[in-house]
Amino acid sequence: MLTAAGVSGGLAGLVQPWATFYADHTLLQTGLLYLHLSAIFLGGGFAIATDRDTFMAMRSARQSGLIRQLGRLQTIHKPVMLGLILALASGFLLYAADIQHYSGSVVFWLKMVLLGALLTNGFVLKRTEGALNAGDIDSPVLWGRLRKISIASMVLWLAVILAGTLLGSE
Repeated sequence: MLTAAGVSGGLAGLVQPWATFYADHTLLQTGLLYLHLSAIFLGGGFAIATDRDTFMAMRSARQSGLIRQLGRLQTIHKPVMLGLILALASGFLLYAADIQHYSGSVVFWLKMVLLGALLTNGFVLKRTEGALNAGDIDSPVLWGRLRKISIASMVLWLAVILAGTLLGSE
């Protein structure tokens, strides 16, 4: 029977060359952490700024402003996804550098759950955006959902940053 300790121990053995290389190179440690934080800043920064724009467009309640905001939403997915991909890739390398520690950390797993919620929120955003673009531009239900998605996005990005901060102080 496999246990969590057995699995993380097996993974630790598999990535030991990386963990040793990482531990021996402080410039690499600094660079990888910088990449990870920059990627979160990139994705979260674009997302939160767009969430704010969504609130402002909804407040004006003009259809032309709402249509413009839908156009902005379509352009923002690529930089947000780039930030997420870079954050996940660099985060995996950080995890691989100390699997034993992170595997046993409640804060690490909380951060992973928050990232999963963030990705789910992004999926719901794309679906809602698609429904609005398909002709339901004045649907109060869809705009209400978009408002909730934007609130969740802001909360989740900030919670990911908080979890990462807590993780760094363990």
